[in-house]
Amino acid sequence: MCENSIRMISHRSRLLARLAFGLAIFASAFLLFQVQLLLGKFLLPWFGGTSAIWATCLLFFQVLLLGGYFYAHKISVSWGLRGQGKIHLSFLALSILWIFIAWYFWGSPLLPGPSWKPAPGAAPIAGILKLLLVSIGVPFLLLSSTGPLLQNWYAHLDLGTQKKAPYFLYALSNAGSLLGLLSYPLFLEPAFRLNTQSWLWGIGFGFFALCCAVCAWQAHRSNVGAATGQPIEESLAPAQNRPAASPRRWLWFTLPMLGSVMLLATTNFLTQDVAPIPLLWVVPLCLYLLSFVFTFHGTWYRRGLFHPLFGITALLVILALFQGTDMGVISQTGIFLIFLFAACMVCHGELARTKPGPRHLTSFYLLLSAGGAAGGIFVAIIAPSIFPTFWEYQLGLWAIAVILLVILFLDRESWLHDPKPDLLVPVAFLTVVFAVPKYLAHARIIRIPARVAPAYNVGLGLLIGVCVWLALTGGPNWARSRRYRWYEITSIATFLLLSTALCLHLTKESQHAYRERNFYGAVAVHENWDRDMLHLAYELMHGRITHGIQLTQDRKLPASYYGEGSGAQLALLTNPQRAAGSMRVGAIGLGIGTIASYSRPGDVYRFYEINPAIIRLAQGKGGYFSYLRDAAGRIEIVVGDARLSLEAEAARGDSQKFDVLVVDAFSGDSIPVHLLTKEAMALYLSHLRGPESVIAVHVTNRAIDLDPVLAGLAQTYGLKATLVRAPDRAGIFLQSDFILLTRGKALDTPEIKRAGHPILQDPAHPVPENRIWTDDYSNVVRLLLRVR
Repeated sequence: MCENSIRMISHRSRLLARLAFGLAIFASAFLLFQVQLLLGKFLLPWFGGTSAIWATCLLFFQVLLLGGYFYAHKISVSWGLRGQGKIHLSFLALSILWIFIAWYFWGSPLLPGPSWKPAPGAAPIAGILKLLLVSIGVPFLLLSSTGPLLQNWYAHLDLGTQKKAPYFLYALSNAGSLLGLLSYPLFLEPAFRLNTQSWLWGIGFGFFALCCAVCAWQAHRSNVGAATGQPIEESLAPAQNRPAASPRRWLWFTLPMLGSVMLLATTNFLTQDVAPIPLLWVVPLCLYLLSFVFTFHGTWYRRGLFHPLFGITALLVILALFQGTDMGVISQTGIFLIFLFAACMVCHGELARTKPGPRHLTSFYLLLSAGGAAGGIFVAIIAPSIFPTFWEYQLGLWAIAVILLVILFLDRESWLHDPKPDLLVPVAFLTVVFAVPKYLAHARIIRIPARVAPAYNVGLGLLIGVCVWLALTGGPNWARSRRYRWYEITSIATFLLLSTALCLHLTKESQHAYRERNFYGAVAVHENWDRDMLHLAYELMHGRITHGIQLTQDRKLPASYYGEGSGAQLALLTNPQRAAGSMRVGAIGLGIGTIASYSRPGDVYRFYEINPAIIRLAQGKGGYFSYLRDAAGRIEIVVGDARLSLEAEAARGDSQKFDVLVVDAFSGDSIPVHLLTKEAMALYLSHLRGPESVIAVHVTNRAIDLDPVLAGLAQTYGLKATLVRAPDRAGIFLQSDFILLTRGKALDTPEIKRAGHPILQDPAHPVPENRIWTDDYSNVVRLLLRVR
């Protein structure tokens, strides 16, 4: 009776221990990814709202993840489980103390106070890394070490289970990561303000600490490894403790590095053309994590499926790169995301084929994390300093193709060395490659030139016919001979096709008069003729979006988005102050300084610009643009984030008393969320001269309809709001949408009434408070794809 009771208690304690391990690993992964998104969003308005902020955040988190894995590996090979339990409990106490100190000084367990805002001109990467370190450094290090460390403990503790291999805990960790990622943009971000989110995260960390303490106590009271410090590895069977082969370790580093490069490069591509928001951070990261889940499951990764998918989607990506902005946002985004998933499945699938047993678990995680961190360092720090534009994406694509070919050639059991080659495989692949452009042309995504369309259709028909014949008959006997090596020929031909297409694309990208890249993006200048080939102009590109055009002959003529009939022109020329005397005009975002062409003697035009490369070009570097030099009025340029600069001026009591304030601070096609919030609008209003002053907001965008945002802000502050749309003319005067806002009657002029129309909703049905953006809340997801 007594013996049965003891067994029952022992069984119950083991169940509770296993539950604690599962909950601790799940909670650590959930909190790990939640805090990345939370802090990334918090830092956006402090550093200009660019896509590089998230890349820098990911770099920090990957490096700390490496630190956590190194800590887990080091104590695993240096201490017994009892010693590890003591050390981990100490770090747990330090993490909780860290969070309490943050709460005491900042009033929040995570978010730094206003005194930590960066000074104008401060190095952005160093500033972001410093803020992340002081806000989450030690707790994140502890969270990142939990997965490998607790899996290692679980593998060596006697918890009454036959499932010694802890990879099912790895799957549980990935499930927590995915839930943490998806729940943030879909639930937490729309429902709670940032400060509330930080408190919820702190409560979650307390729950994790409790579960982790139970696990550490189990390790402390175990008998595996001597309490005096004997490492676990020495207590294992020698046959199970042999080191892994060096080539395998090399793959443990290289494959995760390439997966990380593609993750960050893809995210940069997406966020520079839409918005640097958590949703567009989450989707690529979810695909990245799903590839780990599927490949480490052991049955999902099939070379015969994902290798062809990688090749076909890679060719689609290159086609999308050639098309540029001519291809729709949905099509481009879909192609980039499908390719990212295929590339990550290939990298992580080949990685999973080399995974070790539990004895080398921590070293495997350490090298995997080191590769991920190396990829982050390359994309966030090295690539911007050596490439004039986002070439790391193309380089990552090509490198994965190279290493995949090497792996297949070295693996004698791969499909590449199939002793029974089938001619149908290369012909079918070639047919698919040729059919893709036809499908895209049918979907009106691309256009096949009329002069080649007949021959193209005939060739595609012949290929389809050959495929059918080979499938039915198997082809001629001579084609089945091993000496023809059809699989090798297909692989090498695909690689050569990819390499040639990439070289052609990079050559095209290099044909610009000027290129420069920094933290705030890639800018380029190239020559551009109008549609009638009558006027030559220089065009400033930020990413793949035009940000200014100036004719080489009539250099004082305002072009691009600020030409005749544009909302900015009407706001400037019809303002009552223009007839009364000199004007003060503010501009958030410099571009090439086009609106300076409207200045008169006595006028003051004050520009706020964060990107030093843009400032140098607008001031005349290279002789491409001269709007600022040719301006009749006085030009002032304030370097730094416009929001922070205006806040500093307001704090000094230095109201700028603008008659017109133009807000146009897009990076690529990415919207600056922090410049369109309730607090930002209050700041703009405080810098206006009076009720007849006008705020002109540039809202032209391929992916997001910003009208509801401005309508809500206008309703909140009792403003009149009018949308003015100017059509595209000759490719020099671009289609533009401006929303003009004022408290007075400045929008009642005949010119504005003819060109625009009010956007305010029925006052009887006001915009709900939770639809209005604030510094703590924004929901870009609601506006995605609502393009006019």
